[in-house]
Amino acid sequence: MKKIFFSSLAIIFFSIIIYITINSNFRRTILNLSSGLLNNYYSILIRQNLSSEENISKSIKILENQIKITDMITTNQKNSFIDNIYLNTYAIEKNIKSEKNLLSLSKAVKKLIKKDPKIYGALVWNAKIMSIEGKAEEKIYNQINLAIELSPANIEAYKFALDYYQNKNDKKFNQFCKDYHKAFLGSYTIKNNSSRFFETSLTRFAIQINSQKKNQVYIKESINLNNSQDYVIQLKEPSNFSEFTFLSNFYPGTQISIMDIELKTTANEIIKIPLDDVYISTENNFFITDKNIKKILVSNYNDEKIIFKFANLLKNIDELKIKINFTKANITNKPNC
Repeated sequence: MKKIFFSSLAIIFFSIIIYITINSNFRRTILNLSSGLLNNYYSILIRQNLSSEENISKSIKILENQIKITDMITTNQKNSFIDNIYLNTYAIEKNIKSEKNLLSLSKAVKKLIKKDPKIYGALVWNAKIMSIEGKAEEKIYNQINLAIELSPANIEAYKFALDYYQNKNDKKFNQFCKDYHKAFLGSYTIKNNSSRFFETSLTRFAIQINSQKKNQVYIKESINLNNSQDYVIQLKEPSNFSEFTFLSNFYPGTQISIMDIELKTTANEIIKIPLDDVYISTENNFFITDKNIKKILVSNYNDEKIIFKFANLLKNIDELKIKINFTKANITNKPNC
C-alpha cells in the first residue's frame, strides 16, 4: 500500500514538473505569482517601519535582505524584482530626516546602481550620499549630470544640485537654474499608477472636444517651452459644442498659461472667446492669480483634466486654436530659479 502511495505521489510530482516545463504560460504565471507575493511581503515589512526616524534603520536592513534574497533566486544583475526594490528604496529615502540614516542607505543604493546604472533616483541618492561623505565636488557633479542626462526634465537632480551649489559655486548654480527651466525631454513613470499617457512628460497633451454627437480626442506633440504658441486643432468633422477638455500628465511645477482661445466655423468665421467669459476648472491642480491670462500650476504626477466651458453652444466649428505658454515654476527663492 505504501509503495503504491509513494509511486502515485512520484508520478504526480513528475507530471507537474513536466507540465510546468512544457507550458510556458503556466510557468510564467507561477513565477509572477511568486514574485508578487515576495514583493508584497517586503513592501509591507518596510512600510511598517517608516512611521518614525528610529525605525527607518529596520526598513533599511529589510531592504538589504530583499536584495540578498532576490539575488539568490535570480541574479545579482538587473532582475524582475528591481522595480519593487526601487520603489521600496524610494519610500525609505522620502522618510529619511537624518544624514546618518541616509548614509545607512548607501549599501542598497550602490547595489541598485550596480544592477542597473540607469536608475534616475538611485543616481540622485548616490550624489546626496557622496556629498555627506565629503567626496570630491567633481565626482558629485558627474553623478548629478548622469541623472540629468537620463531624464533632463525631471526635477529631483536639479533640486539637489541647487542645494549643493548654493554656497559653493555661483557659476554652476546659475547654470543648473538655466538648464532646469529649458529642459523638457525625458519622462517619469510610477509603477501601478494608471495614466492615459502612460508616463509623466513635457512633450505632449491632448484636447477633447465634448460635442453633442461624440467626444473626439486630439493629441498634440512637441510643445514649445518658455514661448507662447498657437496650438491648432483641426476637427475631423464640424461640431457643435459648448466645452472642451485639456488633458495632460506634466511634471509638478509646470505652469500652463492660457492666453487666448479662438474658434473657426465652416463658413470661415473667426470667433474670439474672451477668457473672462470662459469657466475653467481643474481636476487636481490650482490657479495662480494673473490679470491678463489664466495660469494653472501642476502640483502632482496625476493625469489632469482642465475643463473649459463657454457661455453658449457654438455651432459648425471645424477648428480650435488655443494660445498657451508652458513654463516651469521656480524651485528656489532666487530670481529666475
